[in-house]
Amino acid sequence: MLTLFNNITEELTALEKDTRVEMLINILKQSNALNRITGNQLCVWFKAQGHDLSGVRLRKMINYIRVRNLVAPAVVIGAGNGYFITTDTLLIEQQIESIQGRIDSMNAFMDTMKAQLQSLKHNK
Repeated sequence: MLTLFNNITEELTALEKDTRVEMLINILKQSNALNRITGNQLCVWFKAQGHDLSGVRLRKMINYIRVRNLVAPAVVIGAGNGYFITTDTLLIEQQIESIQGRIDSMNAFMDTMKAQLQSLKHNK
């Protein structure tokens, strides 16, 4: 759970783990690099199945699938234009590069914020 985001980043519920994750995996197995599924499409699909699902909870479930390697030997790729499953090593390398870029950007922001905090503490 993330501080300041407690209500939306809670751990997955039993319903999510036992039912929705499997449903999501089955949908993602129908995807590929040319047939991507957007987060919005997935949320709409879940709602049509009687499962109200926010984008935040969807991303939490995607992360759960990725971290537990639940679509092995494939991996879930996420891009601005949707999610898909692949075993293409080039696409996986590109996803790693993209994630590393986001990590680097967040680290730069965190370093700046720490410096700003120290400045504020020093000026008090």
